[in-house]
This record gives sequence, C-alpha cells and structure tokens, in this order.
Amino acid sequence: MPTLTLISSAPSSDAAYRTGLIRRYLATGSRRVRDALLDEARRYDTANPGALSLTDELYGSALGDVA
Repeated sequence: MPTLTLISSAPSSDAAYRTGLIRRYLATGSRRVRDALLDEARRYDTANPGALSLTDELYGSALGDVA
C-alpha cells in the first residue's frame, strides 16, 4: 500500500478527517466506493471554500510517485 503524507500549509482541525478519507480512497478496490468518496470530497470542498481542495488531494494521492 502506498504511503500517505498529508500536505497542509496551515494546521487543520479536520486533518484526521482528510487523512482518513484519503486512506479509504487509496485502500478501496471498488470504483463505486471511490466515486462515493470523491462525491464526499466535493461536498467538503463546497462547504470549505478556503481550504485546500480535498478532491485534488484524492486525485493526487492516486498518482503515487508520478505526482
């Protein structure tokens, strides 16, 4: 399983949530579950417009060493 490093420019009270979502995204083998997690990340981004994009973090985490 790939290693995961959460990159954040500022301390975040929801870092554990973000990290957990990314870990679940990387761990699943189901396209349906990945799509549901992406939808959850999009809702998070909409509710937190000033935060780093969680959706982008999910896509980037799936790239592994390529990113």
